[in-house]
Amino acid sequence: MKLANLPRLHLATLPTPLHRAKRLSAALGGPDIWFKRDDLTGFGLGGNKVRKLEFLGADAVAQGAGAIVTGAGAQSNHVRTTVAVARHLGLACRVVLHSSRPPETQGNLLLDELMGAEIVFTDDTDRSQLDRHIIAEGERLKAEGRKPYIIGRGGASALGSAGYTACALELAGQLVAKNLQPDHLLCAVGSCGTLAGLIVGSRWLQAGYHLQGVTVSRPRGEVLERLQRLAGETAALLDLALDPVFDPAQVAIYDGYIGPGYGIPTPECIEAIRLVAQTEGIFLDPVYTGKAMAGLIDLIRQGQFGRDETVLFLHTGGWPALFAHSDELMTE
Repeated sequence: MKLANLPRLHLATLPTPLHRAKRLSAALGGPDIWFKRDDLTGFGLGGNKVRKLEFLGADAVAQGAGAIVTGAGAQSNHVRTTVAVARHLGLACRVVLHSSRPPETQGNLLLDELMGAEIVFTDDTDRSQLDRHIIAEGERLKAEGRKPYIIGRGGASALGSAGYTACALELAGQLVAKNLQPDHLLCAVGSCGTLAGLIVGSRWLQAGYHLQGVTVSRPRGEVLERLQRLAGETAALLDLALDPVFDPAQVAIYDGYIGPGYGIPTPECIEAIRLVAQTEGIFLDPVYTGKAMAGLIDLIRQGQFGRDETVLFLHTGGWPALFAHSDELMTE
């Protein structure tokens, strides 16, 4: 099915703007840094997940679902936005969160509660088992006579990734309008759906920038495997004959910035959040964009990007999670 023919909700405020980060670029001594502001997609406090849920939500409606089931961590942007979409559509939403309930209800978890999500904690710290718990909750809803629509972690599916193939098309028009030719596009990588969609879009449009991903949770090898699978499935869904769909040489993946684990801010992440806030008045989050920016800053300091190059940073949103990490953020 062609991209234009996919059923789609229209939730996001698009196109999201491109902002030049002059003061940040100067503070780092170059390169010329720009932000693609997907933190400003608007719906449900914005972020990259809105683009994916425009397609996933439309599919849930088409299938006559009565509830959406998904899951992630307590500070998940994906969960917060999925609950908002479900409520907008008049659907129930059962949320499966790994580990145990935190001592305080803050950030994204607070918003999930405000929207009346049916929240289940697994009491299992193994994140790799979360999809199994999500499927089990879906089966429980079926046993109750309800019709669930299941969305895996991060909306990382071909249908979800189509949202970022569409984003690549949007971006191409903006770059032409601004006569801007970035050398690199860098983003955070978690469940891989966003970057997979960008891979398909950039291959389809023969974009001139080199894709860079900073992983916040998975080792490089696992990310590459997931990207290859998701990009292939997305291209097939969209009837795009790309050969090859995914070439590892076109994507640089860095896994040295995860720190102690997913969702645990590193000192470099906190430095990056402060620097961007103090130079640009833009807020990053401690789970995804803070670590991605920490990676970009380190790569600049290593000389990986030339002073005369242009880097486009995809801001995937997530700032509500800042309020769950005030102690770390305020510690010098």
